[in-house]
Amino acid sequence: MASTTAARRRPAARGEGGQLRTEIIEAAMRLTEQAEDPWSLSLRAVAREVGVATTSIYLHFDSLDELLMAMKTAFYERFGAALQEAAAQAGPTPYEQIRAYGDGYLAFARAYPGAYKALFTTTLGVTQLVGEQYPGKDQFEMTVSVLRRVPLPEDEARQRGVLLWCAIHGLVSLTDAVRRFPWPAEAELLDGIARQATRPMV
Repeated sequence: MASTTAARRRPAARGEGGQLRTEIIEAAMRLTEQAEDPWSLSLRAVAREVGVATTSIYLHFDSLDELLMAMKTAFYERFGAALQEAAAQAGPTPYEQIRAYGDGYLAFARAYPGAYKALFTTTLGVTQLVGEQYPGKDQFEMTVSVLRRVPLPEDEARQRGVLLWCAIHGLVSLTDAVRRFPWPAEAELLDGIARQATRPMV
């Protein structure tokens, strides 16, 4: 693992417990990003990265699963920020916004490959929450809100949001895994995906 052992952290002062929780999540994110195997994260490694005893982590997280869920949520927030940053530079139409989301998605996948694997290629062994609460919900709803402006009915906007997600994920995964295939330029692929996602209802 690329990270070096962190210096021993001084004990948190009264009222600084929230800061330690943040540091623990950030350390887990760093280790996941640096690891060749993002599934290998352990509480002991995170504690060493932060510079605290492993028992200190249990003051903030009951288990590795709970820390992993917090880490995934933080990664999704970073992912959503990448989409919003790309969209802020684009035009206001649904096509332009969705096309920009594609650019942001690809940029995130290339800049943070460990985070991308943690978000989109494994559960990290975490039991997924059921119902409306799941990591990535806010980011998915961003896409749906743009697609509603095509305009599209709610059920169609959500279906296209799912298809859009599958298409861009497939672009990232397939172009990386099947490199000898004569892929069109990524810009052309993203153009086509965005056109299909934002086409008017017949």
